[in-house]
Amino acid sequence: MRETARRIGERYLCLHVDLQKSSSPADAVAELSLATKPHASAWERTKELFSNVLDQVAGRVESVSLEDVAITLRSGLNAGNWQDKGDRLLDSLAGSDLPVVVFLDEVPILVNRLLKGDDYKITPERRREADLFMSWLRRNSIKYQGKIRMVVTGSIGIEPILRQAGLSATLNAFTPFELGPWSLEVSVGCLQALANQYGLRINEEAAAHMVNGLGYAIPHHVEMFFDKIYEACRSKNIVEVSPELVDEVYRTGMLSVRGHVELSHMEERLKMVLGPELQALTLELLTEASVARSLTPDAALLLASEHKYGSKESVDVLREILSILEHDGYLRRMSDGSYVFQSRLLRDWWVARFGSWFEVTAQRTGEKN
Repeated sequence: MRETARRIGERYLCLHVDLQKSSSPADAVAELSLATKPHASAWERTKELFSNVLDQVAGRVESVSLEDVAITLRSGLNAGNWQDKGDRLLDSLAGSDLPVVVFLDEVPILVNRLLKGDDYKITPERRREADLFMSWLRRNSIKYQGKIRMVVTGSIGIEPILRQAGLSATLNAFTPFELGPWSLEVSVGCLQALANQYGLRINEEAAAHMVNGLGYAIPHHVEMFFDKIYEACRSKNIVEVSPELVDEVYRTGMLSVRGHVELSHMEERLKMVLGPELQALTLELLTEASVARSLTPDAALLLASEHKYGSKESVDVLREILSILEHDGYLRRMSDGSYVFQSRLLRDWWVARFGSWFEVTAQRTGEKN
């Protein structure tokens, strides 16, 4: 998003809105308001809109911290007026000299909070609030076409979350855009550019070996692998990266259970979407897929039955879980109906994290027979 904004910054007014910590639509409008602060003319109109609360810090609003300004803005919003204030704010932005692009990051996390609360239960009241917020986004994205473009992103998928609540229609004004992995050529080019910058030598063979080792070239994972390689070269006082060093660093660094917040997040975000009731079964399905190298329909049904789901209930539960795992990039479905990990790195890390005491279903059924 930052790179996109940099490239189009002369032609568009770009606003970055991070909703990761937001817990209500009012918080979202406050963050959108705060995002106008780097742009003088837009910020002046925002201050006018919120003059009733910003008068409290009059004369200091440009010098107080962003957090203090955010708190002040939130104090002027509540469940009863956030739509009106939000409408007026967007109407003000639509009058800007340049067309506006609003990057709304982590919308799925906010919507998930609205729908499920702390107990992960979708209630009619929570569904109504999530519907109001998403319908508000949809309505304004249509109303201001050509003037305001909304880009909705997140580290978890929004479609499965809305589908759980029967709110998929609120997305029909948005066009999905999937950011896939890098190609081998781009990944190798990135690694060689990084090596050149940091005084290492990585030939094309070694760089391709790194990319093939990952199995799925998510940009952050490519950069993370280089960082581990760089650390190893510094500790060994070498500058030449060999395929043998790549294998060593993959085993000892990339698969370590320490220092991988981004991989641990892959585990944690499952609870956000599925809730604690389905999390245990989901972890076992993924562990089966990682240790056995694939998750067959029979294995999935056996695991579901061990979690006390009946035959019909198992199919419904598995359909829900597997659709989310496929949508969010954990697994991909093969032609025979089985599922395999999309990323070799995530698969191998999952084995290292959960596989030591896991007995695959084929061994269990074999023992019974």
